[in-house]
Parts: sequence; structure tokens; C-alpha cells
Amino acid sequence: MNRILITGAEGFVGSYLIKVLKETLNYIIPTCFPLLKPKRGKFIPLDITNIDAVREVLKNQNPDVIFHLAAISSVGRSFRDRLITYNTNIIGTLNLLEGARILNKKIKFIFVSTCEVYGGGENLKEDSEIQLKSPYAISKYTAELICRDYTSEGFEIIILRPFNHTGPGQSEEFVLPSIAKQIAEIEQNKRPPLIEIGNIDIKREFMNVRDVILAYKLAIERCSGNDVYNISSGSGYTLAEVIEKFKKVARVKFEIKIDPARIRKTDIPVLIGNGEKFSKKTGWQPRIAIDKTVEDLLNYWRAKI
Repeated sequence: MNRILITGAEGFVGSYLIKVLKETLNYIIPTCFPLLKPKRGKFIPLDITNIDAVREVLKNQNPDVIFHLAAISSVGRSFRDRLITYNTNIIGTLNLLEGARILNKKIKFIFVSTCEVYGGGENLKEDSEIQLKSPYAISKYTAELICRDYTSEGFEIIILRPFNHTGPGQSEEFVLPSIAKQIAEIEQNKRPPLIEIGNIDIKREFMNVRDVILAYKLAIERCSGNDVYNISSGSGYTLAEVIEKFKKVARVKFEIKIDPARIRKTDIPVLIGNGEKFSKKTGWQPRIAIDKTVEDLLNYWRAKI
């Protein structure tokens, strides 16, 4: 039985990961940012930017696996608040690795990076060119380099680069939840039949979070050594195409308004990966269709509003 410590377990992805891992024989240690501790569940408060707090938690919990999810994960926010982004994503990762040294044992450290490090393109593989176009991408790739440095400490470092994924519970700061929320508000006459959005020509994968969580579970079980893996479906949709899917399940008609304030100067036109390496290693394949993801998002916001 492995003791698996999860950082950022209170977040969108973390909440799904806990549920899936609780079905295994492993002992799960969910940690959360102290100010965001959920009312339900047993979470251990942990500020990863505080090295003393990190050392104390790791010493007390003695994990065999650290699954590092905690991060500032919004590209938009990373431009607005570089200090918190760099401190959380870079220093936080460094603190976890440095803190793990006191355990004096071989730790499996799984770091969730991002597809944003590629800077755009299609059929992107793990050895594709790195192009850092946002503070978020810079912070994640810097953390990757720090992870690689700690392989010299005897740690087993697995770096995952997931491509875009979404689902119920994701913040409205992200594009598909924002659309779903606005449609739900229109259906309840809480806003005019107009969806405000940014660039509708961008093309992304939009995987379902449940598929990605299964990939994370398999990474813990089947990935070994020190390596980098894309979590990718290999196919994507433009935002305009996804909006048409929303229209099919919406109970009202609506128009689209392009909001210049929502368009970033560094918007990446296309970001589609190649996940063959990970699929061959683990047998993983995404199974949930985009239509189901769209329907789930809209039903989530209908219930929430």
C-alpha cells in the first residue's frame, strides 16, 4: 500500500482525483491551501510556499508518492499576478522537493505541468520545441527543470503535460464553464440572450476531466523512472464548433458577442498534442465525447444557478 499525498486536493481536478484514488488500496493524504479548506472531508492544510510547513507535513505523513497538483493554473491570471504565479508554481514545487529530502527514501514525485509549454501547434510530442508565451507557461517549465534537478537526489520524477480539459466544477474563469454559466443564466432570464466571449477561432482539445483523472491514476500505477508524458487526445475543436454544440442542448436561443477584453495578445491559435507515448505506456485512451462534456457543464451550471 502506497501513501499518496496530493497537493491542491481541494481544487477542480484534485476533487475528482481523490474520488478515483479512494477506490484503490492506497492510503490517500489530501492537502489543501489553508484558506480554501473545504467544509467536508479530511484535508490537511498546507501552504506549499512555506518551506517549514511543507517539511512538517511531509515528515508527519511520510508519503511514498507525492502527486503535485497545487498551482495557479489560469493563463489569464498569470499575466495579472506574476508574483503569486511564480511563487506558487516555482517556489512551491521547489519546497516540496526540498522537503521530501528529509524522508530519506525514494519518492515517486508526479508533477502536473501543462501543454502551454509548447506555445502552440498540432501533433505536439514530448520532444517538440518549447515556446513559453505566458507567465504560467514560464512557471511550469521552470518547475519542470527543478524537478529534473532532483532526480540526482534519487527521486523518481514523472512529469505530465495534460492538454486542455474541463468538466463540472471548473472555475468560470475558464472558457467553457463561462459559456455554460451564461447560457444557464439566459435560460432563467437572469441575463439577455447574449454570450460574451473572446477569440472563437482558437482550437483546443477540450478533454473531459474524468478521462484525464483516469490518466493520472494510471500514471501513478504504471509510469516509472524519470520521464515526461503528454496527456492528449490528439484531436480538437475550435471554440466556434463547441459553441454550436452548446446551442444544440440549450433551451433558449442566444447570440455571440466578441468581447475584445477577453482576447489575449498572446492567444495561441492551435494547441493539439500527441499522446501516443503515454497511451503505449499505460493503455489509456480518452472515451468521453465532447458532446457529453458540453451537456455535463450546462447541467452543472443549471443546478448551481
